[in-house]
Amino acid sequence: MKVGFYQFAVNYGDPQCNRTTIEKTLSQADFDLIVLPELCTSGSLFLCHTHMEEMAEELSDSTTISLLQSIAQQQHGTIIAGIIEKAGCEHFNSAAIVGPEGIVGVHRKVFLAPPDKRFFQSGNAFKVHEVMGIKVGILLCYDIWFEEGLTQLTDQGVQLIVNPSNYCGEDSLDTIIKQAKKYKVHIISANRLGMDHSNGTGIQFIGQSLLVSPNGEVLILGDAREQLITTEIDFLTSS
Repeated sequence: MKVGFYQFAVNYGDPQCNRTTIEKTLSQADFDLIVLPELCTSGSLFLCHTHMEEMAEELSDSTTISLLQSIAQQQHGTIIAGIIEKAGCEHFNSAAIVGPEGIVGVHRKVFLAPPDKRFFQSGNAFKVHEVMGIKVGILLCYDIWFEEGLTQLTDQGVQLIVNPSNYCGEDSLDTIIKQAKKYKVHIISANRLGMDHSNGTGIQFIGQSLLVSPNGEVLILGDAREQLITTEIDFLTSS
């Protein structure tokens, strides 16, 4: 199974620009499963509640989901991407698994980082979904620091955990590697690049997306450039 990540500089507040970037790259890529960053169409350090709401999407009528499904059909693969999910009056930091037939599964971030808490409700479940015969679970960014999600996914027989992320420090890489080894599972973390806006936060997203094996070996590692990197994994013999 050819799996990997696509890391890029998310253009804050411009979903259409980010969708164009994703489409241009993934439409020329060869993959079975590719992971994109957390909140990859919007950015994450929102200026205000109204701005976040303007970029939110209902999954049943989502321009982003429609685009990802079209690419998945074209490339015969599956895409996992982080978006702002609108559900009634609530908003979630979510990640969707999108295949040629549409949405396979959705995870709503459970463990919200401090910036998330200003804008999002938290999810309450960790579920495994089948993708091309492989059991896949999602932990969104900060979720991977906590044992609860890892334990629940492991109990469901997960073979691959994907971790769409927005991280700024290399301590996140250390945590991902540690958790892969502790729970004996492959983990793909897709981080972003750049900054959201020049508002004095100084928050710089570092890239360095990675794929880690169940023994803690880093199989692929990005740097600080826009990159799509894949590798072949035989989950039937390595799980």
